[in-house]
Amino acid sequence: MNAEDPRPDPDALLAQMRREEVKSRTGRLHIFLGMCPGVGKTYAMLQAARQRVQEGADVLVGVVETHGRHETASLLEGLRVLPRMKLDHRGFTLEEFDIDAVLAQRPQLVLVDELAHTNAPGSRHAKRCQDVLELIESGIDVYTTLNVQHIESQVDIVQQISGVAIRETVPDSVLDVADEIQLIDLSVEKLLERMADGKVYLGERAEHAVSNFFKEGNLTALRELALRFTAEQVDRDLEDIRRLKRVRSPWKTSARLMVGIGPSPYAESLIRWTRRAATRLNCPWLVVWVEGSRALSAAEQERLTHALGLARRLGGEIVPVAGDNIAEALLQTARERNVTQLVVGKPDRPSPWRKSLADLLILGSGDIDVCLVRPLAAPEVTCGAAPLQEPLSESIIGEYSWILVSVFVIASVCRGLVSITGYMFVALVFLLAVVLAALRFRRGPVMLMAALSAFCWNFFFIPPQFTLYISKAEDWIMFGMFFIVALSMGSLTSRLRLREIAERRRLRQTDALLRVTQSAALAANPAKGLAEALRTIDELLHASTALVVRENDRSLPRTVHKASSFPPSPKEWGVAAWAYENRQCAGRFTDTLPESAATWFPLQTATATMGVLGVQLPQEARLDFSIRQTIEAFALQLAVVLEKEHFIQAIRLAEVVAESEKLHRTLLDSVSHELKTPIAVIHAAIEGLGDIHNPYVTELNTAVQRLQRVVDGLLHMTRLESEVLQPRPDWCDLHDVISAARQAAGPCLEKHPFSLQMDDDFPLVWLDHHLLSQALANLLHNAAVHTPEGAGINLTAVLREGALRIMVRDHGPGLPPGMEQKVFEKFYRAPGTPAGGTGLGLAIARGFLRAMNGDLSARNHPEGGAELVMELPQTSAFTLADNPPPAHLQSTQP
Repeated sequence: MNAEDPRPDPDALLAQMRREEVKSRTGRLHIFLGMCPGVGKTYAMLQAARQRVQEGADVLVGVVETHGRHETASLLEGLRVLPRMKLDHRGFTLEEFDIDAVLAQRPQLVLVDELAHTNAPGSRHAKRCQDVLELIESGIDVYTTLNVQHIESQVDIVQQISGVAIRETVPDSVLDVADEIQLIDLSVEKLLERMADGKVYLGERAEHAVSNFFKEGNLTALRELALRFTAEQVDRDLEDIRRLKRVRSPWKTSARLMVGIGPSPYAESLIRWTRRAATRLNCPWLVVWVEGSRALSAAEQERLTHALGLARRLGGEIVPVAGDNIAEALLQTARERNVTQLVVGKPDRPSPWRKSLADLLILGSGDIDVCLVRPLAAPEVTCGAAPLQEPLSESIIGEYSWILVSVFVIASVCRGLVSITGYMFVALVFLLAVVLAALRFRRGPVMLMAALSAFCWNFFFIPPQFTLYISKAEDWIMFGMFFIVALSMGSLTSRLRLREIAERRRLRQTDALLRVTQSAALAANPAKGLAEALRTIDELLHASTALVVRENDRSLPRTVHKASSFPPSPKEWGVAAWAYENRQCAGRFTDTLPESAATWFPLQTATATMGVLGVQLPQEARLDFSIRQTIEAFALQLAVVLEKEHFIQAIRLAEVVAESEKLHRTLLDSVSHELKTPIAVIHAAIEGLGDIHNPYVTELNTAVQRLQRVVDGLLHMTRLESEVLQPRPDWCDLHDVISAARQAAGPCLEKHPFSLQMDDDFPLVWLDHHLLSQALANLLHNAAVHTPEGAGINLTAVLREGALRIMVRDHGPGLPPGMEQKVFEKFYRAPGTPAGGTGLGLAIARGFLRAMNGDLSARNHPEGGAELVMELPQTSAFTLADNPPPAHLQSTQP
């Protein structure tokens, strides 16, 4: 294949089609981006909104902050402004954006100023950007504004530039879903002029801003940051176009970044740096946390949870791994995930005696690039917060006390036995005590015991006693070996103990997950299996759970599973409904309705949401990353089990329906064949009477014809459903087909004027004469039944581009609204239909047409009455020019 193939890349084209399909179901997000307040973002947004109003769009001002600027406030005139929601918080009344009112009104476009705003307590979401995401998910377009310093991945750079810690941030994943990011640029000189004229801030606030944040150097750096960020977004869009059109891109990359983090105050800075690098390279990135055997303190767990939550918001893939050798675990994960660049923090004070983590990674990295980054500490550390250290617990004090008492007791006992056993035996006793202590106590007390044991052995037992002096060389060697062995054995045993505790913890979680899966999936009674699974979750988490399983119509009921251990309050039901509808976690420990008492997890599978699981942890508990990961695993297993039960029920129902249809077809076939012979006998007897003027004979003949039509319909339907009907196309004249159809329609057609519109020189067509005439006869009979006596019936036939189109129109009442498809269902009879039919005529006609690769549709004619349209595509109808018929058929209708 030519290297310069101009055809689009199929994979890129498919991905583009999928993105467009998703975009078609959601609203559009337009972000007006600026370097700082005062550049005119809100002004530009309002101007764009007024333009949309002139174009006829329904525009609603959700929330706009004018900050006292008259030129901005003047643009609100004539626009529909949404009243703000009032919230009571600690005796104060706060006003916030009312997302429920917007969803109720459903405008085409809503204006939501200040995307990074933090909502007041009591709001549905903690952040305004979450309100915006819910709006576009509901299909509503959104215009919003944002300053570059509020972008999560740029926070560290802004802090370095200005020295100001940014508290309100917007995850980069929100900007990734934006359809357009418009940069509102203004020179630094113009901005400072606006500041001096009081067009940005007023009074003392303006003076404070100029002397702190609004310095010329800061503004210049922020402007460059905004321009660079916008340029990166444009580069990504351009690269998508190049890849779609198979244009060789000089910056195309297959990079994959990975950053290793821990419970450190520098973790968030490393994550932001990796996100910025991944954005520039347009590549995926991973965040790896190595879980060691040492249990984390509450403060460390809090830091780690915040860091991993940041990584989740920024769009990174979180990969937790287990191991005590951090460097080895990181390198192994990097090789398994095909990572090209490993990001790690630069050590503060490298030790000359011990290799740092960065040194170990560089030595073992091989072909993987290692990038050393100088991170910034988290704002809580740099702002003078109290050190994240916990006071010594009573258990730690007790362990140190046990160590002191144990050394004293051992020394006292061995002091009385040293004359019998010798001082070498005392060393073995002390060494055994250190090993036993390591099996129970932490590393610190064990190290203290090893040091105290060596001191006591030297001072009380090695000659000369009661001094630290050692006279013999062999005693020096023994003392050194004792000290080294005691420390090594104590450290190794303590490490093995910690690893055993960690493995037991993981084993307990794995065992609980296995029990949940087995009890829910393998139980003979699904209800009892789910009850056992919920009990297992309660025991492991020491929490209360509530399970809500969706109904068959995909709605969420207002009742929980009977094995649930807590009843949701009306507020909790609202949180559960939101989590189910939006397929996201909500409630406590989340940014959506965080004041809830429980956390709600959607039971999400690859195909559907099967319900929600509510977990109510104790009041003092925290939802750290490991617990959240465990609950999500439980929720996934419950969802898979519920989906399996749903599929089993669907299969059983399908089997019942299939058996019913089979019995139905067999019965129809049997009855139809049994009736066919008696009808033929009756028809022959009527013809034998010969008295056509006898009204009884006429009535009997009409009844026999009606019964014959019913039997023929049942036979045709049986043939269609058994899929044995095979069209036999041949060249035929459409005039003959119509004549045969009119004759088969019966005497009911004689009471209506018939109008035929088709060319006299209509060419011969290649189709099944019998199937088409029978389908057309059913349409004509249906039109005659539903048309008042004396009203006409029109038939129009056209042949365009090789496709045959036949339209049959009556002058009756027409089709009921919404019944255009229902009329083709078997045995369906419209309200007011005269007695005597079976409701099979149109279903049979559509079956015949589809057997010939055509179709039949129904609609109401604009001038009144119903119109049935038969369409035979180019594969079923050919003109004379396409395939001339034999010579004996090359004639036109006389």
